[in-house]
Amino acid sequence: MKWYFLSGVFLLATALIEASLLPAAIGTALRPGLVLVFSAVWASLRGSDGFAWALGGGLMLDLMSSMPLGLTSLCLLIGNTVATILDRAPIPSRLFRTTTWVAIVTVVSHGLMLIGLALSGKVVDVGYATINVILPLMILNPVLAIPVYAIMNAVDQRLKRRQSILV
Repeated sequence: MKWYFLSGVFLLATALIEASLLPAAIGTALRPGLVLVFSAVWASLRGSDGFAWALGGGLMLDLMSSMPLGLTSLCLLIGNTVATILDRAPIPSRLFRTTTWVAIVTVVSHGLMLIGLALSGKVVDVGYATINVILPLMILNPVLAIPVYAIMNAVDQRLKRRQSILV
């Protein structure tokens, strides 16, 4: 129970940093998707727990922005689902599999986000968003996923040890 409370607090902090502190610190420059990276890395390591993070983190981001409620969560969930399906490739390195997972979630979720925004009546320049947002984030998010993977893999190993002791 303590683990779920701590992960919820961590996810809220991550969403707050992404939605309020990063824009103030970086401005209009390209910003990494912290919730996307953390939830995708966790989904690659723990499966359904990462999907819960995608749902919760996406809803928090939607509440803190002008996005239609549920759009970010839906895009992150579909992105992780596509990554799960494509994860059947024989990639021996867990780190490389995870960075590939993050790249897939980045492309799918941002592509769906553009479609969702267009359907909700927002003006979207698809060419600009693809060249100046999606393509750079296909590099930035997986690079950010490397240290995130190292930390979260250690947490995952610790959780697995605790669970094996309890059973």
